This record gives sequence, structure tokens and C-alpha cells, in this order.
Amino acid sequence: MPDPGLLDVLRRSGGLVAVARQLEIAPPVALAASSALLPLVRAGFRRYVEQAESLAAGLTGLLVWLEELGGGALASAVLQNDSAMRDAGEAIVARIFGPTLAQQVVVQAAGQSAVPAEIVAQVLPLLAMLSGGYVSARAGRMSADDCLAELGPLLDLGGEANPLDALVAIADD
Repeated sequence: MPDPGLLDVLRRSGGLVAVARQLEIAPPVALAASSALLPLVRAGFRRYVEQAESLAAGLTGLLVWLEELGGGALASAVLQNDSAMRDAGEAIVARIFGPTLAQQVVVQAAGQSAVPAEIVAQVLPLLAMLSGGYVSARAGRMSADDCLAELGPLLDLGGEANPLDALVAIADD
């Protein structure tokens, strides 16, 4: 289940409606796909962070990388249908999943949401931009310790099994 706070923020901000509008799909379809994808996107960010020598270093690395891609403007680009930044969503997906795992993420989310895989694949980079932009903006000018305390729970850092672990096992078979 996605973090209700993050899903609620994306809904209240108009992010999911913006995704629906850009893809010319009904808002409930965007919501269903996003609800299935969000735990996996969050897990991808978590995995990125956890690959570093420490959670603090990993989170700092993630925030620097997101800032390089556009920071909080990533979410704004989705909200404003700014196609100039569309490649950033693909870059996020490629970095947190890679091509094989990204395909598994799409298949899993399509099965869970009953939304066609083609649509889920289109929602994924936009949702990654919304989520990455939100995380980046939320970090603001916080210290590393404050970021870890604030964003750690959002990304489920240090949590139990990462939902991507099962998909990695499938992809490795």
C-alpha cells in the first residue's frame, strides 16, 4: 500500500489529474495505476538510497541527483504539462529500476490495478517525476539529519523487505 501521505499529496496537488489529462485517460484510471505504482516507485528510491555506504549518504546522493534533474520543478513540470522535462521521468525510472525491473514493475502494477500495461508504462515516468519532485521540494534546505528524519519514513528507509526484492527475483529467473 502506498504511503497515504504521499498519495494524498499527489491527489491534492492535482498531480494525478495532471497525469490523467496528459495521457488523456480518466482520473480514476490514473489513480488506480498510481496507487499500484507508488509503492514500487518509493521502493526504487529506497533501493537507490540503501545502496550507499549509509542511509544519510544515500539520501544525500538521491537528493543531489534529483536536484540535478530539476528538483521540485520535476513535479511542477507534470502539473504544467511541460514536455521539455519529460526525459527526466524516463531518467528516474531507468536509474531506480533499470530496463528489466522497470518492465516487471509495469506488469506487476498492471495486474494489481487492472489498468492496461501500456497505460501503466506511460503513468510510471510521470509518477516518478511527481514523487521525485515532491521528495526534493520537501527536503528543501534541511540538514542531512533532518532530511533523514523527515524523508526516511516517507521512503520506508530501514523498513522490512523492499517490495522490489520479489520483482528482482522474478527478473533474475
